[in-house]
Amino acid sequence: MSPVAGPFFAAALVLGTAGILKVLRPDPTRLALRAAGLPGSAVIARGIGVVEVAIALAAIGWGGRIPAALVAMAYLAFAGFSAVVRRRSGGRASCGCFGSSTTPLTSFHVVADLLLAAVAIVAVADPVPGLFTVAADTPLAGVPFVAYTVLLAWLVQVALTTLPELQAAVRQAPRPTR
Repeated sequence: MSPVAGPFFAAALVLGTAGILKVLRPDPTRLALRAAGLPGSAVIARGIGVVEVAIALAAIGWGGRIPAALVAMAYLAFAGFSAVVRRRSGGRASCGCFGSSTTPLTSFHVVADLLLAAVAIVAVADPVPGLFTVAADTPLAGVPFVAYTVLLAWLVQVALTTLPELQAAVRQAPRPTR
């Protein structure tokens, strides 16, 4: 088993979750596309979400070099997109990744996208089979491995959504006077 199997599947889960949320709530992505100077409509936002879900399903279901390369390309594209949106909006726009327009787009988001792309690139070099194949080769029928993967995906999503919101709230909070 590749040492990046868990992080790779977590990256794919985050990608799939973002895709589902774009399909269900396309407006934040539509606004982010417009902030980047790109055409932004609900159809385009949902289409991006459908592609993300398809890539995630291929990575999780079959694994291998091609799905890993697609995951890497998606995260590299997100890093570039996030950098453009941050620059053009002065850091005021959201990325629209997870169906929310309130999450500020921070430089951490760009770095996280690059790190997730790096994990997927390692999975291209050292191919990871599908999640069920990997889980079957781990103790206790793969339950701890799958739990670890889901937890890691959740932590990445929290880091990309909740932490920036918390930082923004702290910056906007009134400072006590002495």
